[in-house]
Amino acid sequence: MIERTASWWHRDADRVHCDLCPHRCSLTDGAAGICGARRNESGEMIAASYGKVCVRSLDPIEKKPLFHYRPGTLVHSFGTFGCNLDCANCQNYELACAREGGTPMTPREAVDEATGKGAQGIAFTFNEPITWYEFVLETAQEARGSGLYTVLNTNGFILPEPAKELFRHIDAINVDVKSFGDRFYRDNCGGRLQEVLDAGLLAKEQGVHVELTYLLVPGLNDTDDEVRRFSRWAVESMGPDVPLFFFRFRPFYRLSHLPEQSMERMNEARRIAVEEGARYVYFGGVADDGRNTHCPVCSTVVIERKGASSTGKVCFMRSEVSRFCPSVSDVRVDLPGGRCPNCGERIPVVL
Repeated sequence: MIERTASWWHRDADRVHCDLCPHRCSLTDGAAGICGARRNESGEMIAASYGKVCVRSLDPIEKKPLFHYRPGTLVHSFGTFGCNLDCANCQNYELACAREGGTPMTPREAVDEATGKGAQGIAFTFNEPITWYEFVLETAQEARGSGLYTVLNTNGFILPEPAKELFRHIDAINVDVKSFGDRFYRDNCGGRLQEVLDAGLLAKEQGVHVELTYLLVPGLNDTDDEVRRFSRWAVESMGPDVPLFFFRFRPFYRLSHLPEQSMERMNEARRIAVEEGARYVYFGGVADDGRNTHCPVCSTVVIERKGASSTGKVCFMRSEVSRFCPSVSDVRVDLPGGRCPNCGERIPVVL
């Protein structure tokens, strides 16, 4: 089994202290951090999940979800165990809560598998890739050297210095903003909002393509005011062209007692975001034209996405993961020169 000393930690007396995420776990010998993926072994911080691949799948890039980055291309997705948040609505809780598992794989082997399957990129997803930091960083470096783009699907709960190092090797990122209030983060995720927002801004400042996800949970984070504050922050901080995904909540895990989010609320969230100046607002977990890209000036469909993906289920320990992610099998791009074919408006899509 592959073993690797972790990066971003320091030692103090009889403890090692993690400097990767805002939890800053302080660990006695034999103890694991909140994420379960970093452990103190005889005074050394060990990256326990390094090189352990629990799930992998060849996916449309749209499933990450990324709608304005290399539309219609394929990305080979990798995930392991562990997460530094504890979300009550986690769709991949089997992976997030696991503390072991996976098939040994080196960064080079991951890249070779991706190219062998015809992928144009590599994605780190399913669990929280921040907790897989060393493997993600080294694999991203190998991927770029082989002509593959690199994608991160993350909760964004990371400290600035390790984020700066990692983001230098990432091409596109989707940051999952769980709520726009600390109470939801505290009670339902075990985290904080500000560090997530800071990570998203840092990625943008470093030239990473950024898209944002927000799951609308009935009665917990879906008020008009909260949606408006999230949308306003996104537009003012990231710019009006940042793609926003509002995901439809489905009863699951520790929130299985809540109802499915209504389409009325979904449509209202989109209306508010557009009112706040967002030009590209999409739905996740909804099979309608909320996943097409329209020209914001003349409403022409410039990227059409339809059909169900044929990639099949992805499972860990017999349980399906990423159950509610959008996926498509047919993508039609009509952007001659990166512009709307009808009115000539520039559409901010990386082709």
